[in-house]
Amino acid sequence: MSYISKVLLGGELDGQVLARAERATLMVVDQPLRQYSSFLLRLIAATVVATGGIAADSATTVIGAMLIAPLMSPMLGCALATAQGRPACALRALGITVGGMVLVVASSALITALIPVAADMNTNTQVLSRISPRLVDLIIALAASFMASLASMRDDIPDAVPGVAISASIVPPLCVVGAALFEGAWDAAFGAFLLFITNFFAIQVMGSVVYLCMGLGARRFSSVTEQVRNIWYAFVALAAVIIAGLLFGTSMGIVQNAEHERLVQDVTSDWLDGDDYRVTELAIDDGELYVQISGSGKAPSVEALNTQLKQAGVELDGISLSVVEEHRVSNTHADGAV
Repeated sequence: MSYISKVLLGGELDGQVLARAERATLMVVDQPLRQYSSFLLRLIAATVVATGGIAADSATTVIGAMLIAPLMSPMLGCALATAQGRPACALRALGITVGGMVLVVASSALITALIPVAADMNTNTQVLSRISPRLVDLIIALAASFMASLASMRDDIPDAVPGVAISASIVPPLCVVGAALFEGAWDAAFGAFLLFITNFFAIQVMGSVVYLCMGLGARRFSSVTEQVRNIWYAFVALAAVIIAGLLFGTSMGIVQNAEHERLVQDVTSDWLDGDDYRVTELAIDDGELYVQISGSGKAPSVEALNTQLKQAGVELDGISLSVVEEHRVSNTHADGAV
């Protein structure tokens, strides 16, 4: 074994730990009823809790769902099987992951239809935090995936720590997808699904790298010939490059939109500088700016705002301004001597 593999494993490779990891990640299914029932029951319970927490805008409830969500297990199983050069096991784990994903989305949509309080896709913080993935989300997912794959092969690292870290970006985003689809919020559904795909991709890449560095890519672990294993590795690498390119392009588009909106906010604030008005709402939709301001006195000119935006390099199709008048009440207090 190499020095790196010993450091990652904390010593020599333990065959019993490896066998336990293969079963825990559903890469190996030797007790179907026990393993599948545990996975399905935990997944349904996590979906109910997470969807309810999202609808109630409760971070505490969503965290509770993270503690029982099992969807990370087959994802790690797919990465482990990929590193070992066992395509059949990898495809089985991938199939379980996809099935679980569909179950979460469908269940969350059904729960959203049944609960009396629907999630507001425009104001709910649990929704908003999961519909605009950024490059930093990919970096965080890679670090958490490293910890998850490391813990799966070591007895001295608690499973709960990486499990919570990863589950936070797996089941809750899928619940947002289901709720958004039911509400007809397609953009929110796409954004949340992109976050899920980002984390799935991070688990596969980092997990496979860690397992390979642990020495699990040795020929004795493979169930196929050397040539088939090399073809499998090449296929996985090509898929990773394609997905990385798609994620990078989408993430850069999100970053550019965020920068564009931040610039509009700065210009709008400068536009109101010196007036008795403040921005209460600001949104950009399909190239049109919607602004609501509150205050008193003469409202500032929309033409002036448009001019300042153009000078800052911001081109918009139109500006819609809503003015909320606030009437100040002055109280006079007279002191009288008796």
